[in-house]
Amino acid sequence: MKGDAQIVNQYRLAGGTTRIMEGFNRSRSSFLRRSFFFTVIALLSATVSLRAQSYGLRFVGQEEMQDNRTSLDLAPEKPLCLDGNLELSFDLSLTGGYKTYFGYIFRMIQDDAQNLDLLYDQKSLNFKMIIGERFSQSVIKIDSAHLYHHWNHFKLQLDLKSQAMRVYVNDRLVITDKIHFKERSCFKLFFGGNEFNRFKSKDVPPMNLKDIILSENDEPVYHWPLNEVGGITAKDDISGRIATVKNPVWIKSLHNEWKLTDQLSLKGRTSVAFDPKSETVYVIGSNALYQYAVRNRQGSVQLHKNPPQSFFLGSQAIYNPYTARLYDYFVDQKAVSVYDPVSRSWTAETITPSPIKVTEYWHANQFISSTDSALYILGGYGQLTYKNRIHRYRFATRQWETVPTIDNVYTPRYLAALGVNPSADTAYLIGGYGSLTGEQMLNPKSNYDLLEYRVKDNTFRKIYELNVPKSDFAFANSLVIDPKAKVFYGLIFPNQQFKSQLQLIRGSLSEPRYELVGHSIPYQFHDIHSYSDLYYCPISQKLIAVVLYRNEPNNTTDVKLYSISFPPNTLETHSVPDQQSSVNYGLLGLAFLGVGVLVFLYYRKNKNRRGGSRKKAEMAVGLPEEKPLPTPENRPAARALQTEPTPKASIFFFGNFQVLDHDGCDITKSFTPLLKELFLLLALNSIDKQRGVPSEKLNEILWPDKSGRDAGNNRSVNIAKLRTILDKVGFCSLSKESGYWKVEFDFSQLYVDYERYMAIINHKSALTKQTIFELGEITKRGSFLLNTEYYWLDDFKADSSNKIINTFLQYAEKLNISDDPEFLIELTNFIFYYDPVNEDAIILKCKALSLMGKHTLAKNTFEKFTRDYKAIYGEEYEQPFSAIID
Repeated sequence: MKGDAQIVNQYRLAGGTTRIMEGFNRSRSSFLRRSFFFTVIALLSATVSLRAQSYGLRFVGQEEMQDNRTSLDLAPEKPLCLDGNLELSFDLSLTGGYKTYFGYIFRMIQDDAQNLDLLYDQKSLNFKMIIGERFSQSVIKIDSAHLYHHWNHFKLQLDLKSQAMRVYVNDRLVITDKIHFKERSCFKLFFGGNEFNRFKSKDVPPMNLKDIILSENDEPVYHWPLNEVGGITAKDDISGRIATVKNPVWIKSLHNEWKLTDQLSLKGRTSVAFDPKSETVYVIGSNALYQYAVRNRQGSVQLHKNPPQSFFLGSQAIYNPYTARLYDYFVDQKAVSVYDPVSRSWTAETITPSPIKVTEYWHANQFISSTDSALYILGGYGQLTYKNRIHRYRFATRQWETVPTIDNVYTPRYLAALGVNPSADTAYLIGGYGSLTGEQMLNPKSNYDLLEYRVKDNTFRKIYELNVPKSDFAFANSLVIDPKAKVFYGLIFPNQQFKSQLQLIRGSLSEPRYELVGHSIPYQFHDIHSYSDLYYCPISQKLIAVVLYRNEPNNTTDVKLYSISFPPNTLETHSVPDQQSSVNYGLLGLAFLGVGVLVFLYYRKNKNRRGGSRKKAEMAVGLPEEKPLPTPENRPAARALQTEPTPKASIFFFGNFQVLDHDGCDITKSFTPLLKELFLLLALNSIDKQRGVPSEKLNEILWPDKSGRDAGNNRSVNIAKLRTILDKVGFCSLSKESGYWKVEFDFSQLYVDYERYMAIINHKSALTKQTIFELGEITKRGSFLLNTEYYWLDDFKADSSNKIINTFLQYAEKLNISDDPEFLIELTNFIFYYDPVNEDAIILKCKALSLMGKHTLAKNTFEKFTRDYKAIYGEEYEQPFSAIID
């Protein structure tokens, strides 16, 4: 029979809730307790499917400055005191992609005197136990492939009576030795760096840690899962004990949120490709080639010596793993160009002269088959026609062909997604927008079928069709196929709106169901002006999203790259399973019914044995505290795809600062004066493509009288507090990119009046009556951050006032007063909210009132204006009323 700690570990790996075990850890009824856990595992394993969440704590190591390295203190206030047989277990892996891996995994310090340490020595590639002033008799060696890419289970057992130590790694005994700990042991326990007395150290290897369990006499006493998404504390699931963390990187956050890794603008149009072996993204521009290396997180731009001859409007690119070359091609002219990375030049392989300079195959799908090492191009759109043709280019012979389709399963479409199996002989294609005939005028609609295309016999097979969602969506160009889990990953977006968002989904390759994973990515979709793609990095274990938007007025393309750790976590509240969901939730119901029966039997047995001394309320101790998974009846719709109604969550910068959470409740009072200033400073420097604020600038503004270390501590504490408040708001979060702190907003779900204001004033050439009214409604709440005064805020306030007035006046100059004098009066009123003595506005208003025959009102308005003018400037307004209405 296995020990309780092993049962806890098995249950944890099954993906279940750790709180179910809390009421049982302290009990001595081992048989029923173990039966309970094994039953829970058996029942829940049938319902977990793909919902396992990645979590843990990532430690920043030696390659960062000492002050930025990570430390975890499990006993910040008082020592941990245990006796008898003590066991410490945890899961560990090293983070790939770094050069230096030397440092402490943990340091256990008894009574401020005796130390027991686990250290990783990069020179020998071994883990070493340190007992006081000596090394243990054996070392721990783990295969590098397993050490970096899998969790390794460490278990340290201390028999304090016999002073014996045993260390297990992945259930294998690797070290036995003697220790000199007291039988009743009180100790401090640090992971990573620490600053404790003479044991302080900043030597930390870049590592990942999760599920720390401390047991006493085979009974788990503390369990820190390290499943937080933010903050500088970690909570023990059993007793609620709080551990503190410095410089944390929460793994769950990395698997939840897309990080903007790079952005730039390239001249002219672009095409994009990816090399999975080197994990390099290529973006081909009109005059340059941009390369982003995912592993070292660096991008570079190289000017073309000569541009590719195939580079016309709508050309596409692909990286050929069989020739290790980058290609650009233009289907319409049967043109192919290949790039030589040494000479940085392009060579034309084929080209058929043609007057066609704009493709008829926008957003076509592509792949290179292992069957014949040829390029296959499927579908596309152009000239008001959707396509289902298959073009093939043979690299070996440099020949183009049109492959006839045998059946009619593959209907004309574009904006579909395609991915290939590992052997690259079968392609999966899902979704798209098109029509049965291919004609745009004949009932175009979204498709939700998953097709399988076998290259060998040139056949399509329909695997399934998803239920039509409430909000239509299309796909980014590529699918990522996970053959082991039999799932795919793809990016979807509502293709009927410009201000959109890309949402990652994980779908089954055999059954019509999918779920949303990760947070959304902002996406401006303007049909052929926009492009998005998805790539998988097998070494870095990341998904990369590439977003392109072509600006025709200035002939540039905005390029943005985002990354998320793989596998991405499921967003439970946004989950959108299809028909299979009813089966899964039914199994889940049966699982909890079985758990409930076992809970009842277990506690009835214990109650009888204890003579009924415990109250019935204790029966609830072992029940999960999390909210249940949503059922098909109560599950909310996928909010990432909703556009109406306007989100309840709102942040108002105009007038008095106000914040409403996702339920519409006013939580402005949650912002203390310091948190309010911190939020405003970050938010205002994040909206409208701004980079954010570096830590040094935050310290300078908010804690100018503190030392660097004290300011950093204050910053960390208040950042954690602000994260908690933003979690309540929803759809916004803090992030740190390239040393800059910023607030990430999901503007599709969160209304921010400052963002709408910026969107309007930055597009003055596109002003309409509707946008002018919207700007007026925004500014009617009051001036920018009314009653909020900071020295650094003055420029924002002055800038907003000037831009608002200039925007209204610029639009007014386009109007003919006689066409709509009432609207012009309303427009001038908007100006007077910000400048009560604006001369241009009073002229327009008086002329409009006079034109409407309201001469007396016009005269009274003018007289009020002159009184205000004198009060402000101390002199009379020079022009008479008769002069301004002429």
